[in-house]
This record gives sequence, structure tokens and C-alpha cells, in this order.
Amino acid sequence: MIQNAIIGGGPAGAYCACCLAENDFYPVIFDHSHPREKPCGGLVSALAQKLFPFLKRIPIEHRKINKIFLISPSGNQTCIWLRNWILVFSRLKLDQYLVDRAIEKGAELIKEKVVALKKKGNLWQLKTTRHTYIAKIVIGADGVNSLARREIINPLTRKDKGLCLGYLVNELEDQDVTIKYSPYRKGFIWVIPRAQNTSIGISTTEISTSRGLKKELDMFIQQNYPNIKKASSWAALIPNVKDPKIFGTPLAGTNWALIGDAGGHVDPISGEGILYALLDGELAAQAIAENALNQFDKMWKETYGINLFTAIKTRKWIYKKPVLELYCKSLKFLSTIRPTFII
Repeated sequence: MIQNAIIGGGPAGAYCACCLAENDFYPVIFDHSHPREKPCGGLVSALAQKLFPFLKRIPIEHRKINKIFLISPSGNQTCIWLRNWILVFSRLKLDQYLVDRAIEKGAELIKEKVVALKKKGNLWQLKTTRHTYIAKIVIGADGVNSLARREIINPLTRKDKGLCLGYLVNELEDQDVTIKYSPYRKGFIWVIPRAQNTSIGISTTEISTSRGLKKELDMFIQQNYPNIKKASSWAALIPNVKDPKIFGTPLAGTNWALIGDAGGHVDPISGEGILYALLDGELAAQAIAENALNQFDKMWKETYGINLFTAIKTRKWIYKKPVLELYCKSLKFLSTIRPTFII
């Protein structure tokens, strides 16, 4: 019998396991694939560092950045200086660190894929590709296409997902972080240099507008970095909730909760998910320790719900081309009259 089963070993699941183990609850993580290199830039925001100071002390190679080049849909460019450093990690190494930390504190990792989840009275039956397990509590941290979410409530629909794709390349170590807003869709291209490689990708907040996505990215690369060699390519779905009403359905019950991407907790404008993943992991662990897991839904909404809901409501306006042009133009004007302009 497993007391606390966590499906998924990404940042949400691994950090939840770590927090539980620190309080003498020793969970079991089920994940056959983590750690793995994720198709994203690996940015860790200043706010995430403030709320989780351990991120500044992680003993793995990373980069620190304090400026970002923004390019408007029409091509106007400006340099934004940041008030605080942003950290850039390889997601393979960051996720590995979080899993290792959880295991060191007493959590167990079972490298098996959960293929079925069923309620059996007051317990849960987890079937993997190898065995069947019984658990008292289940935490679903298994990503945008969460099996746990599908079996417990309902899956995220196609309209509540975005799409991103891109490449890892090895030749751009001295490149600055660049964000170029797309003139063709609600989304952007990014160039993010990391410690050992550079992530170049493109995202769209709506799968329905993804036609030509790869072509747009390849054209950008050909125009700006014609001689790079692509080490690997990838594509992935990400949560991008379009209506806050979806969160009217609770993400927790007496013996279950959905956290991180499985809960749909990703900023719909920036695509940031690590902050919400860590917050969810901490809050779910706290709820379990207090024997009040059904309170997790209330806890996350009180902690950051207003920020997420506001981003959801403003997403469609933020990504209008006139708004983006005005935004980038105003930043360029401010940086002209105040060379030390920072955000």
C-alpha cells in the first residue's frame, strides 16, 4: 500500500515529493521518462527565485541574464534591462536536481509509466506497464495530457492548449536572449542561450493557428542564423487556458489533486510554468500534511489565482498587433531617454 503516489516527476511532482519528504511523508513518484530535456528555454524568473531561494544555490551549470531584446511584429527592436537576474537552466539538469533532491530526502522513484488509474472505494489503483499498485492519495503531475486529469475530472480540451516547436543548437553561446512577437499569430519566437546550447523555438497560444509554424521559425533562422547546425528538434503541447471558468471545476478532492501542467497552471501570455509548478508542489504537500488535501483548490487560488485569471483575461488583448507595437515602441522610447531603463 502506497500512502502518497505522485504521477509525474517534473518540477511540480518532484518538488511536491521533496516537500512531503521534508515533513516525514515519504511519497512514491511514478515516472518512466524524467529527467529529460524539455522543449523550452529554461528561464527561471526573478519572482520564482524570490519565492524559492534554493533556485539561486542549485549547484548545476546555468546562465544569468539581465537584458532581453524584444522585437515587435513589424520588426522594431529594443533592449530591455532587467532589475533582477533571470536564471537559465537546462531543463534536463534542473529536473534531475529536483528529482535527486526528493530522493535524497526519502522519496522513492519508480521508473514505470502509469497507463491506467481507477478509484477503488476510498483507494486508487494505479496500473503501470509492469505492475499494479494501490494508493491512498494520488497527485496528478503528469503534464498537459495528464492521464490523472482525464480519469479524475476531464482533460484539457484542444482549445485550452498551445503548441511550441523548435531546435537546440550549439553555436550561439554569446547570443543575447531575444523575443520576437509573431506578425502572423498570437505567439512569439525565442532565442535563449543556455550553458551548453541554445534553444530556438516558436509558440502559438492556439493550436488552430499553428499552420505554418515551423516555416515561420525556419525563415527566422535562415534570415538571422543561416549557418547554425541544429542538434535536435522537438514539438510539444502546453496548457494555455482561454477561460477562467474552467477552474470552476475543483482540482482537488479528499484524496487527490492535480498540479502544475496537469492543473492547467501555465501563464497564457509568457508560457511560464516553473513558478506555478513549484507553488503547486509546495501547496499540495502542505495540504496533505494538514490532512486537508481538498483545500488545495482554495489554496492555489488564494496564492496566485488572481494573477493567472488576469493573464487569461488579458491574453487576447495583449497579443493584438497594435498593442504589441505600442508596447515595444514605448519601451524603446523609454530606453532612449533613460539609457539605464530597467524592468
